[in-house]
Amino acid sequence: MAISDNHGRPLSRAAALPGWLAAAVALSGGVAAETWTCRHDGLVRHVVVFYPDAPATLPCEVFYSKPTENRVPRPLWSARNAEGYCTDKAAAFVERLRGWGWVCEEDAAP
Repeated sequence: MAISDNHGRPLSRAAALPGWLAAAVALSGGVAAETWTCRHDGLVRHVVVFYPDAPATLPCEVFYSKPTENRVPRPLWSARNAEGYCTDKAAAFVERLRGWGWVCEEDAAP
């Protein structure tokens, strides 16, 4: 089934991550993610490290979304061979957000 935006345009897998990720996690034991939710002045940001072949930690992708601003998630980094790369990049990005005044918490695993 194709996924589209509010105007009927098809979205890439990365752009459709929130709904797709939630469905994948609910339906499959082979998908996992680490997520952080950050809040500041009524705005929300999500940083997600996605592992499509869990429990394997490679490949991995880091996504960033702004759900309160109706922005689709965008991929920031990905890795196929570097163990820990995505987690390190995501953690550093979350620390950068904290430095800008965001309050970030790691979300519980689904």
